Amino acid sequence: MATIILSFTAFGLFAARYLVLQKSLETLQKNRKEFVNFTPLWMASMAYDYTVASIVFIANIKMLRLFRFNRMLGFLMAVLANALPSLASISIIFIVAFMAYSLCPLIIFGSHVYTYSTFLRALETQFTTLLGRTEYFPLIKAVDAFWGPMVFFSFSFACVIFLMNIFVTVLNMSMNEVENNPDLMSPESEVVSFAVRSIKTALGIGKRDEDNGMEYYGTLDSMDARMASLSESLDKMLLHDLAEMTLQQRQLGEYRRKSSILQPLQKVRIKEGGGSLRASDKTNTVTE
Repeated sequence: MATIILSFTAFGLFAARYLVLQKSLETLQKNRKEFVNFTPLWMASMAYDYTVASIVFIANIKMLRLFRFNRMLGFLMAVLANALPSLASISIIFIVAFMAYSLCPLIIFGSHVYTYSTFLRALETQFTTLLGRTEYFPLIKAVDAFWGPMVFFSFSFACVIFLMNIFVTVLNMSMNEVENNPDLMSPESEVVSFAVRSIKTALGIGKRDEDNGMEYYGTLDSMDARMASLSESLDKMLLHDLAEMTLQQRQLGEYRRKSSILQPLQKVRIKEGGGSLRASDKTNTVTE
């Protein structure tokens, strides 16, 4: 939604800039000795440039969101998300110090140096100093031989050396935490890996293990996936063994039950068989 609004705004600013440019050129062509104010044209051009820059920034953020399926970018986003609370607290200190070091040269050198004449120019100058530009140092040193070097070196130490190194340290600690704890990473990269493996399976590109006929792509991407696979295999083995033990116990119980029923019948048959044998012996003796 923001991109659509900014796009229509940029279109309107482009049209306004074109109309102001045409009007200024017509005035200049009619009377070359007359003063022509190009300030509205400059303001319209700057507003258009800032709007287009905002559109490009939002588009890049959305593109990075699309690239979250990449494992490396997912790791980077997990590191930034994990370090966000610490970075937010340090950013407050950084903003306060940066504003203070922008107001200080504005008050001291603003009336002598153009790059510190306004607060916005002072902010821009200090930001370029963070990036390594030191061309303003001779100017402020020429204005004041004591406060010029003092402001420059104190700003370099406080913001460039101290606070920036704290930022790097926080990101380094967050990177180590994410590496040691894969649960902090988004599982979306694993989904993409699974989709790629499935496509390779369908196309017959994946290698197969000749022993068990299963696909083999090397080690899994994370320890959690390996542990889950191992746990699933153990559960299947235990369930299979438990089913076999249950079946054997049922068969043994059925055998014992049948044995307990058949034993009295066998004893009765044995007794009846013994009595009939004695009667037959007596009959044979009398006959003789």
